[in-house]
Order: sequence, then structure tokens, then C-alpha cells
Amino acid sequence: MTLTTGLRADYDIAVDKPPRVVTFLGDDVSADSAPAFVRVRGRDLREVAQRAATAREQHPDVDVLVDIDVMIAPTAPAARELLASVTSCQSSDTLLYVGTPAGLAGLVSDLHALGIADGAVLLPLLPVVIELIEKVVLPHLNSLGVNRFGLHESQSA
Repeated sequence: MTLTTGLRADYDIAVDKPPRVVTFLGDDVSADSAPAFVRVRGRDLREVAQRAATAREQHPDVDVLVDIDVMIAPTAPAARELLASVTSCQSSDTLLYVGTPAGLAGLVSDLHALGIADGAVLLPLLPVVIELIEKVVLPHLNSLGVNRFGLHESQSA
């Protein structure tokens, strides 16, 4: 649906399937129940969008998921404090999200709604982060229709 307001058009973005979420912590992998996927990385959203578009061209029948290094806590300042305590920080070629669980769920939803990616691979920077992902982020995304926790192989793009 397109609505014209003055000189610009506003677009209503409709997505036909829910966002996907996969979490990795060491060798432990938790994925939703959908088919195989391709992972992409980027230092910023522009690079992620470019790499995701390339991956879609190369793998048209496979979902594209964005890797995101994650540091979350109940408050954004607490998440920043946790990040400061990590000596082996995130890779320089991966998006980094530092903030609250609700903000992370919003980022994953936005990446999906804008058509940048079909979901995300969440890479917790500390083991305590996985608990917040499981108890807060995934339930929020599940309320949007995400089916979680089935294991699938991924391909690197």
C-alpha cells in the first residue's frame, strides 16, 4: 500500500514471514525451525545490506541472516559496563549491538521488516547474555511469530 502525502510517498512494508533467530555460544547452536540459511557480516548496516543483497543473488532460495555480536543487560549503561569488562571484544567485521533486550529485538525486527535480512545470528559476547536472549529477546520475537530452536546447517556468504 502506498500513501501519498505532499511531495513524498510513504510505504507500508509487509513481510510474509517472521524474522529468524539463531544463537551461538561456543559450540552450542540454537536455531529456529526453518530451512537452511546463509550468514553475512558487516561493520555497519550499509555493508550488511550490500552483502545481504549479494547473498540473496547467489542463494535465492536460502534465508539470509546477519551476524550480530551482542552485549545486552537490563539497562544500556549496564550493557556498556559489561562490554568494558570483555577483554576479547567483538570482531571488527561484525555488527555490534550494545543495549537492552528490547532494543535488540527491535533491531532484529527492523532488519527483517526493511528487507535487509531474514533474521539474525546472535553471538553473545558473554555467557550471561544468552540468558537474557532466551528469557526476553526470543519471547518478544516469538510474539511476532518466530519459531525457535531447531538445528540447521548454515553456509557462509
